[in-house]
Amino acid sequence: MRRRLACIRFLAVLCLLLAACAETGWLKQAESGGWHATRMAEWEEAFRRADPRWRGADGAYSVPLSDSKNLWVFGDTWITAPGAIGREEARIIRNSLALQELGSDRPGKIEFFWRQKEDVPEAPFVPDTGPGWLWPLSGERVPDALCLFLGHFVANDSELGFELFGCWLFRVLNPDDPPATWQVRKDRVPFCEHGMKGDLIFGVGCFAYDGFLYVYGVREDWSRGAEGRSLLVARTPLASIREADFSSWRFLSGDGWASEVSRCTSLFDGAATEMSVSYLPGRKRFLAVYSFCGLSESILGRLARHPAGPWGEPMILFRCPEVAWSKEYFCYAGKAHPELAKGENEVVITYAVNSWKLEDHQTDLRLYWPRFVRLKQGEHE
Repeated sequence: MRRRLACIRFLAVLCLLLAACAETGWLKQAESGGWHATRMAEWEEAFRRADPRWRGADGAYSVPLSDSKNLWVFGDTWITAPGAIGREEARIIRNSLALQELGSDRPGKIEFFWRQKEDVPEAPFVPDTGPGWLWPLSGERVPDALCLFLGHFVANDSELGFELFGCWLFRVLNPDDPPATWQVRKDRVPFCEHGMKGDLIFGVGCFAYDGFLYVYGVREDWSRGAEGRSLLVARTPLASIREADFSSWRFLSGDGWASEVSRCTSLFDGAATEMSVSYLPGRKRFLAVYSFCGLSESILGRLARHPAGPWGEPMILFRCPEVAWSKEYFCYAGKAHPELAKGENEVVITYAVNSWKLEDHQTDLRLYWPRFVRLKQGEHE
C-alpha cells in the first residue's frame, strides 16, 4: 500500500508540475455537456455493509455476467480480522472480487471473494510465473469466456518502489459458477513494455462490438508532459479469445489496422490507465470515461460513433468534491458502469478517494470505498 501511495504521489506531482497548462487550458475550457449529478448514497452504503471483513478497495471495475448478476473486480483491498472494528488489524491484498445481484433500482445482494490461507487473506488473482502482484485493468464478458486484463507489477529500489513487469489476459471458462470453482486460462499479453520515459500496456479498457473485442492501451512519454499519456486501441475477433490468439490482434494506425504494435497511433492524449468504454443509447454514441491524466478531481468523457473513434473533445462529466475534505486527499479511477443506468441518457460512474497519509485510512473511514454518482443528460437534437 505504501509503495502504491508513493507511485500515486509521484504521478500527482508529475501531473501538477507538467500539466498546469493543461488544467488551466483545454481542460478548464472543456464543456460540462449538460450532465446533472446525483450521489448514489444507498449504493455506497451497500458496499460498506455487505461484509464486515471487506473494509474498502479501489479499482471498482464491473463486468455484467448476465442480466441478473454483476462481477466487481477491485484493486488494493482492506481485509480485517473477524470482529475487528473499522480497519483495525486490517491487511492489504492486491485484488478482490464481488458478485452482486442485479434487476431492481436498489443495490442487490453483494458477496465478496478472496482467498484465505489458514487465517491470512490473500488475493484471488496472482501471477502464474515470476514475482510481484496483479492489479486489475478491465474486463468483458464474451460468448465463450469472461476476459479479465490485469497488470503485473514487481517491487524495485526506485522512487516509486515498483515497476511494470507485464500484463496478463485471464479467461474464465465457467464465469457463471462460483469464483472458487472458476477454470482460468492465463496468458501473458505480449504488447507490453516498461521504459524509462513511460510504459506501454494494453488492457486498460475493453469493449465487445460487432464481432471484435476492442482493447485499449496506453503509451506513455512523460517528456511531453501530462499529455504524454496517449490512448491506443487494438482489436481481435471474439472467436480468437478462448485460445488467446495474439497473432490475430490488429492495431489502429494512420492507414488502417496494422499487425505491428509499433504502428499504433494515438486516439487522444491526457488519458488514464483506468477507464471504461460503453454505449450510450440516447446519443447513439460510445462514451469513454476516465479521470484526467489518471489522477484528478475532474472525471472526463469523450464521445465517438465507433469504439475506435475518432473521439470528440473532452467533456467534464463530474468534479469530485472530496478533494475539499483535506489537502491530503485526492481522487482517481473514474469509470462508467452502463449496467446500472436506468435511462438512455444516464451514466453511472464510480471513482476512488485516497489520502497521501496512510494513517488517514484508520481515522477517516470515508476513504477508500467506491463512490457512486448517477449522471443524467437532458434532451439533445
